[in-house]
Amino acid sequence: MKKYLFLFLLFPLSILAQKNFTYKKDFDLILKESKDKKSDLYYPNLLAKYNKIDSTLTDKEMLAMLISYTEDKNYKPYQDFNFGRKLYKLNEESKFAEVIKTGDAFLAKHPFDLKTLFEVSYAYHQTNKQQEADNYLQKAGFIFGAMFYSGDGMTIENPAFALNPSDGQDFIRKFIGAGIGTMGSGRDENGYFMDMLEAKFDNGETHTLYFIIPHATKKMFVK
Repeated sequence: MKKYLFLFLLFPLSILAQKNFTYKKDFDLILKESKDKKSDLYYPNLLAKYNKIDSTLTDKEMLAMLISYTEDKNYKPYQDFNFGRKLYKLNEESKFAEVIKTGDAFLAKHPFDLKTLFEVSYAYHQTNKQQEADNYLQKAGFIFGAMFYSGDGMTIENPAFALNPSDGQDFIRKFIGAGIGTMGSGRDENGYFMDMLEAKFDNGETHTLYFIIPHATKKMFVK
């Protein structure tokens, strides 16, 4: 079943070239700013904008929130994506009210979980509450925008930031409208862990995209 009838972005990857974020240089600086009440990147203030779906929220601000969340006690990336899979199954069983109730409860503590955002959006769509469905898609769009802002992902030197290990797959499927081919992992010259995912396009082109996730791997065995 094709569950999502949209694409945030669809154009040749060859035109992507921005480099607004360098993990080694910027991650700790942004994390520090996100804790500073006087900073424009102060996490609680930005989270309020995100929850209100404030259109003035910038990609940099969204990226700062993702970085700040890596120190949240609820951030357990290698466990979190299993919740989205459970919601997917419930949606397949048309248990939309349960998806909305449990999904919203999960998002209260895991506000940037892409899979949950998509599943709750779908449940609202299926219950003819399109505005609510669109709100969750907009939040997902904020996250994709921050990932794209962080790096084009075309080379290991310019990877895209990903909060969870499955976010790169969602980025490829739902943001750039491609399929997933070969999946692997590796490290850059600084030893930072990378997900390496092959994007397969309808025209036959393939590109390997790189997603940087050392913050996630540090939480791999957190219970």
